[in-house]
Amino acid sequence: MSREMNDQEPRRASAAPSPALPLPRPGCAAPEALLERRTTSLPGGYPVEASIVTREVRLGPLSGISCSPPNPRGVLFHMHGGGFRLGSPMRSQPFAATLAARLGCEVIMPAYPLAPENPFPAALVALQDALASVKIEGPLVIGGDSAGGNLAVGLCLLGAAADALFLVSPWLDLRIVSEGYDRAASTDRLFSRAMAMEARQMYLQGHSADDPLATPLLAPLEAMPDTFVLAGGAEVLLDDSLAFAARLASAGVDVECRVVPDMQHVAPTFGPDWPGAAAGLAASIQFLKRQFARR
Repeated sequence: MSREMNDQEPRRASAAPSPALPLPRPGCAAPEALLERRTTSLPGGYPVEASIVTREVRLGPLSGISCSPPNPRGVLFHMHGGGFRLGSPMRSQPFAATLAARLGCEVIMPAYPLAPENPFPAALVALQDALASVKIEGPLVIGGDSAGGNLAVGLCLLGAAADALFLVSPWLDLRIVSEGYDRAASTDRLFSRAMAMEARQMYLQGHSADDPLATPLLAPLEAMPDTFVLAGGAEVLLDDSLAFAARLASAGVDVECRVVPDMQHVAPTFGPDWPGAAAGLAASIQFLKRQFARR
């Protein structure tokens, strides 16, 4: 792997021992209803970015997409959301292309293995190998939305040498104990306690939610890179974001947490017409531009 680094700003790798990944386990077949949901798409989207080249790429054991402007500098390695059981890079391609165009970096989205066919820790194991296969010139930002944010933090906990961490509506506590599930039950259009419990069962399949690689909110965070956390006031996962940001700050990590009052869960990934999406995307771009410019 080729990495170009600024001597004054070394890429931050974990100095603490990495949490231990359990051995991979066999999964089970996905229900027909879930398979059908994987083929549907949500309304919205971003205008086509003519300057961005999207291509399929091989990332070690995984496939994925790369969205790249001319002469990119740096890489955003971003995991899509979907409760560990839904979503794909191509579904998130308009968001990836928009980020690539506005930031001037390459955005790579891996097609990580989904549950229940591939339970925890299959996605993290595959993503470690996928990231190790990427040629990176310039800064590396690891990002993710919803369950993808959980996986992004997991990669950093496992020692990925990222310059920054970028999280959109991250799902960071699989114990599902937050009061936010009740408080925002009537305002969150995309996620709920029932959906969280279904997704957790498919992903963990009996593994403890107290594992810090399943619930990063419980992990030691002192070695995390500079982090941006974006959350919406209308979503059930708001408390996850606030608690994680507070723990990062207590651990001495440079963290910026933005809460957009009317933003729906992962709204910026769907397009500018979703409530709060434009403001959330603008705050994200502002943070990411600083990260790519300073290194």
